[in-house]
Amino acid sequence: MIFRRLRKFLKPRLNRYPPAFRLYEATSWVFTRSPVALAVKRSVASGIDLAFRMWVAPRCRLAYRYAVEGHVQKAIAIADDVLAREPELYLGDDSFHRLGSIYYLQGRYEDAYRLFERIEKRRYEIAREFQYDRLGLRFFSKDGFSAIGHLGMLDKYIKAEILGIIPRRTNVILGSPQEFSNPTYVRYWEKYFSRVTNPRAISFLASLSESLREDLSVVRTGNGTRSFVAFGSDVQSRWDGEGRGPLLELGAEHRERGYRLLQDLGVPEGAWFIGLHVREGSDRMRDVRNADITTYRLAIEEIAKRGGWVLRMGDPKMRPLPPWPNTIDYALSAKREDWMDVFLWAEGRFFIGTGSGPQMIPPTFGKPVAIANYGPIPTIVCGKDDILLPKQYWLEKDSRYLTLEERLSPDSGFRESIGAFAAMGIRVVDNTPEELRDLIVEMMDRSDGRYDATAQEHALQARFAKSAAASKVYPVKIARAFMSRYPDLFHPSTAR
Repeated sequence: MIFRRLRKFLKPRLNRYPPAFRLYEATSWVFTRSPVALAVKRSVASGIDLAFRMWVAPRCRLAYRYAVEGHVQKAIAIADDVLAREPELYLGDDSFHRLGSIYYLQGRYEDAYRLFERIEKRRYEIAREFQYDRLGLRFFSKDGFSAIGHLGMLDKYIKAEILGIIPRRTNVILGSPQEFSNPTYVRYWEKYFSRVTNPRAISFLASLSESLREDLSVVRTGNGTRSFVAFGSDVQSRWDGEGRGPLLELGAEHRERGYRLLQDLGVPEGAWFIGLHVREGSDRMRDVRNADITTYRLAIEEIAKRGGWVLRMGDPKMRPLPPWPNTIDYALSAKREDWMDVFLWAEGRFFIGTGSGPQMIPPTFGKPVAIANYGPIPTIVCGKDDILLPKQYWLEKDSRYLTLEERLSPDSGFRESIGAFAAMGIRVVDNTPEELRDLIVEMMDRSDGRYDATAQEHALQARFAKSAAASKVYPVKIARAFMSRYPDLFHPSTAR
């Protein structure tokens, strides 16, 4: 616990100094994530699993580690055994969340949702018993909403209040801005949220806030709960239908400072620009959301041909970019700042993202996103002007790709572990450089007002929107690069 708090203290402060951050990451890796360190941790946890079956919290952590490493059967076996032992008697919410995440990662969405519902039911009963529910408060803690993508989810809560989907409350963010992934972005929400930053005050409010805090997976609607996936889809669809605009707007000071820093970085005055973020990860995680940034070269060259500039965003531990035209490796720059990240999200012509947190931020400022290499389509949180280029799921035994209808099903729609897909006989296929190029050409044409959808594209998009509605998924626009190459995937598999 002490080391975890120390890491939380050091990491945001070292981000501004890439050499020091890389040294910190290397040291941390040796002691916490190296093969030797992981082997020691796993051996201890495995011993507990065998010798102390009722010592469930360490077993939950072991099961979660198995899940993210792709050891599906081991993870599920531990989770099923723990849940068979009346876990409400001795499990805290963190352990329940780990078990729910295991089922979620392995595609057992209904099982995961039931676990998350159990957590919310327990909190709700405590809130009613102590009459906390009469106070009109809703809390968002740094433990649940510190990551940038989770901060982007705040957008849906405020829109839902405005639309009357959830009751209006005094929404409170708990924690100093520095305790969140992007302090400047947190401050942009001050128009809609109150903030409590004093650690003693937060500690004093703990029993109250624990019962009234929002969860990443389940949303309280006033007359029950809904999964965030269904909730977010409903909110954004209704918001779009009423023609409402974005909640956030870039401040004048950040706009002025941002353009000055652009020129310092080498972007010519008056040139248009976009931000690019491609999620990277260790081989150990083997996450469907990861992609290879070197496959984006053709897309970047198309942007350069039209006079645009690309600023790669991310963190200092990412691998350096090749020397591409009109491209700045801002992620590895000493000029990287949290407010500049916000400027790029809010002021760029559009944004290129993957299935990662930064993809969710530009729409909160009304900017479109070209979403590439996306795996679990049912989990998508996006805006009306975004376009999606999904990865492909190749079913080995039938020598075919899964259809979009199959991709929306609970069986494969929510999985994020490549190991879990491999156990199902499914190979995850990333977007090709040519597909990525065509995605960006489409986005540039859309932003220039030069895009005209064909009759076939309208029909295919309508078919996908119908399937998405049936699955309570947001009907994101599917990219032309996908529709033109794989029109058969918009039909049920039995028709192929």
